Amino acid sequence: MKKIAVFLDNASNHAIFSRISGLFWTVYEESLDYSISLFRSRGAWKFDEMYNLGEYNIFRLPDLSAYDGFVIIFNDLSEERREFAGYKACHEVIDRIRATGKPAISIGTRIEGMHHVGIDNYASMTAMVRHLTEIHRAHDFWFLMGPEEHVESKQRARAIMDYLAERDDTDHSDRFYYEGFDPSCGERGFRAMLDRFGTLPDAIVCANDHIAIGACTEAAKHGFTAPADFLITGFDNIDMAACHTPALTTIDQHWPELGRVCIEYFKAVFAGEDFPESTPVYTQMIRRQSCGCEMRTPDEAAELFNASIRRDMEMESFSRQLIRLEGDLRLCGTVREIGEAYAQMIPFLRCASIHLVLDRRFYSEREQTELLKKGSRHRDTGEGLFLTEGYPPQMVLAFTCRAGGVTDADVPVSRMYDSYGFLPAPKDALFLPVHFAEYTVGYLVIVHAEYLIRNAFSVRAIQMLLSAIENCYVHTRLQSANDLLSRASITDAMTGFYNRMGYQEVALSRFQEYCEQGQDVTILFADMDGLKKLNDQCGHEAGDYAIVAVAQAIRRICPKKATVARMGGDEFLIMLPETDEARVEELIAQIEAEIPRTEAAKKLPYPPGISIGHVRTDASSRKTLDQYVHLSDELMYEVKRRHKARQKQGGTA
Repeated sequence: MKKIAVFLDNASNHAIFSRISGLFWTVYEESLDYSISLFRSRGAWKFDEMYNLGEYNIFRLPDLSAYDGFVIIFNDLSEERREFAGYKACHEVIDRIRATGKPAISIGTRIEGMHHVGIDNYASMTAMVRHLTEIHRAHDFWFLMGPEEHVESKQRARAIMDYLAERDDTDHSDRFYYEGFDPSCGERGFRAMLDRFGTLPDAIVCANDHIAIGACTEAAKHGFTAPADFLITGFDNIDMAACHTPALTTIDQHWPELGRVCIEYFKAVFAGEDFPESTPVYTQMIRRQSCGCEMRTPDEAAELFNASIRRDMEMESFSRQLIRLEGDLRLCGTVREIGEAYAQMIPFLRCASIHLVLDRRFYSEREQTELLKKGSRHRDTGEGLFLTEGYPPQMVLAFTCRAGGVTDADVPVSRMYDSYGFLPAPKDALFLPVHFAEYTVGYLVIVHAEYLIRNAFSVRAIQMLLSAIENCYVHTRLQSANDLLSRASITDAMTGFYNRMGYQEVALSRFQEYCEQGQDVTILFADMDGLKKLNDQCGHEAGDYAIVAVAQAIRRICPKKATVARMGGDEFLIMLPETDEARVEELIAQIEAEIPRTEAAKKLPYPPGISIGHVRTDASSRKTLDQYVHLSDELMYEVKRRHKARQKQGGTA
C-alpha cells in the first residue's frame, strides 16, 4: 500500500472540502491501494498566536520517512506573514518534505521544487472582465477584492489591471477595494465605494461569490438591485451563487478535479512515468442573471432547492443529536466516559472510528497543578509541562470510539498512532490537534472522515469533543489542586471574567474596600443588543462568538484595575476605578468601536451591539453595590431603548 500524507492549512470553506473530497473519491472509485493521512490545522493568522502554536504543531506529528508521497494545501505563504506561527510551521514541513526526496505536489500555491496543480486565476478573471466589456458594454467598474497580499486575490487583481491597461492609460487603482473574502467585506466594500464615487458603476467585479452576495445585500439597503441598476459577478460557483437572487455570474473552478489530478500525479510517478511540472485545471464561466445573461435553468433551480431542503433536514437531525450529546458530555467525569458518550455520534459523522491519543502528562497531578499555577498563556518547555513543539515519543491511546462503544482504553502507544484495528489499513484518516492554547495535549485520529470534512456543520461535533476533553482535564486538575479551587470556580469559562460567584466573592469585597478607603468608583452594566435574533438566524455557535466578541472588546479597552463579571448570558458588570465622566464616556465609546474589530466578531455576519448604563458611586453613602448595579441596570435600559428607537427610525427611513 502506498501511503500519502496531506498537510492542510485552515480548512474552513467549501473549496478546501471539495479538493480533499476529490482526493478521497478518486482513491475509492478507482480502488487504489493508497492510504491517505490528512494532517489538518485550523489556525489562521487572525487568530490568537498561542492557539495557532497549538494548532500548527500537528504538522510535526508524522515521521515523513514512513510515507511515499505528499500533498500540500496551504492557503498563503507570503512573506508578509513571517511573524505568524503558521508561516514557520508551513515552511518547516515544506523543508522536511524536500529533504525526503519523495514525490510531492501542491494544490493552489506554487512551491519551488514541487509539482503544482491549480487554476489559472489570471485567465479566468480576464475572461470575466472581457465578457462584461465586450458583451454587456460595461466601462465603469468597481473591483471588490480579497486581502491585498493574498496570492489568488493578487492574481485576479493583476488580471483586471492588465486588461484595463490595454484599453486605456487611465489609473484605475482607486476602483479597487481590498479587505477579505466574507460577505461582510462585500457590504463594507460597497459602502466605501459608494461614499467614494457617489454613483453606481456599470459593473462590480468581486473576487469571490461571498463578496458579491454581501455587495448585493448592501446595495438593497440603498434601494439598488442587480442587474437593473448595476451588473455584478462573483468567482467560485458556490451553491449560494446559483440560489441567490439574482443568480450570480461566476467562475466554476471544478475543485474536486484538483484532488483527482493529485492522484493521477502519484499514479504516474509511482509507475516511473513523467508528469507535467504544473497542471492547470480548466475553469468555466457560468453566465447568469446578475450580469444580464440568462436565468438559471429550471432544472438547476429545482435541484438546488431540493438539495437545500435535504441539507436543512440533515442539519436539523444533526442539531438534535448535538443537544443530546451536549447534555451527556456534561455528566462525564473521565476521558473514557467522554468516549462512551461520544460513540452515539459515530453514525451521524459517518466515520468508522475516532481515536484519542494523549500525552501521558495529561494524567499527571503535577502537570495539572503546575500548569494551573503558571496560567494557560505561560510558555515553559521545561520537564513536567506539556510540549509546545513536537510530540513525546510515548503517548497513551485514551480510547477508540466506534458506534458500538469504546475499546482500547488507556493503551500505551508510540508517538504516531497508526494501528486502527482495520485490516487492511484504512483508505483515509484525519489527524486533528488537541491542545490547550499553545500546549499540545494530544491528537484525534478520525478514520473515514470524508463526510465530516465535506460538511462544515459537523465540525461543531468535533469542537464539542475537544471542549469536553479540556473540561475533563480542568475538572481533574481542580480535584487535585484544592488550594486553587476557588479561583477556578469564580471564573466564567467562555470569557475569562468573574462569574456570578466571582461577583459575590470578589466584586463585593473590592467595592467594600473602595468604600472604606473613601474612593468613589464607576459601575457600568452592559447588555448585548439582538443576541436572540443572532441565535435564531445563525445558531447558538454564532451567539457564543458574539458574547466572546464583546468580552474581547471589554478586556482590551478597560484598564487592568477594572473588575469585570459576566452576570448572565449576555450581561456584564464593570467596576471601574475611574469617575471622570468624560473618561468613562470615552471608554464606553471605545468598547463599542472595538467590538467589530475583535477576532470573534469577524466570524459573524454582522457585529453584535451593546447597551451600557453607568453610575458613579458615593463612598460616603450607605448604598450597597447591588443597589448601584440595579441603578446602572435601569440606565442601561434607557440606552437600549434609544438604540432601538434609532434602529426603528433608520429602518423606516
